[in-house]
Amino acid sequence: MITARKFTIWNIALFVVLVVLVQQVVSWSWLSDFDKSAMSTARDIQASRDIFSVTVMLGLRGIILTICIPWMAWLSWKHRTWVPIAGFILVLLFETGLAGALKMAVGRSFPYQFRGHILLDTDHLAFPSGHAANAVALWGYVAWYVTQGRRNMRIVAYGLLIIAWCVVGVSSWLLRTHWPTDLLAGFILGGIAVIAVVNMLIAAGLSNTDVLSREATSAQQPAAHRGIAGEQFQQEQ
Repeated sequence: MITARKFTIWNIALFVVLVVLVQQVVSWSWLSDFDKSAMSTARDIQASRDIFSVTVMLGLRGIILTICIPWMAWLSWKHRTWVPIAGFILVLLFETGLAGALKMAVGRSFPYQFRGHILLDTDHLAFPSGHAANAVALWGYVAWYVTQGRRNMRIVAYGLLIIAWCVVGVSSWLLRTHWPTDLLAGFILGGIAVIAVVNMLIAAGLSNTDVLSREATSAQQPAAHRGIAGEQFQQEQ
């Protein structure tokens, strides 16, 4: 089981990588040349937009919310706790706030706007990729919550998530809607958002495992009291 301390270490590591990545992007480092090369490769491939414009929607916020909000609301009603839906909304707000702030701070143009050089101004909002951040943060939270205490199911869910993230990244790259560094920053930012919220829930004892453990303990206590009362009655007889 991953503890709150390990989650904190992961978050710090991701934050450091994100800071370095932002510094490299705004300083026109070798990553800019890599982005240009990747964009040229995507243009040469001439991938089918009919296919990849659909697969990239795995990171589309509207579709994710349409699926996940009713699901998390149903789990909240079923388990009589606000944790599923409240945690999901916290992840959404945190990820949206971080992505929005970084987009406005960096102000990077999109690959399809490329005319010989990459622009950095507030009129462009390519960096980081919102689709990548959505896919990691929102799908990641749902996968974490519904697989708590189910190790085999968690392995399968995380495997499917990794595939979905790769599909979103490759689709966006081939469609030239984002530079590779935009996508990497989005993945990292989404990871920071979901890990921060999950870490907070674990630290507060509000994870599904903690709730079920308390419910099991509460259910066992009356049975234990009845057992003790029964033994005392037999002794008195």
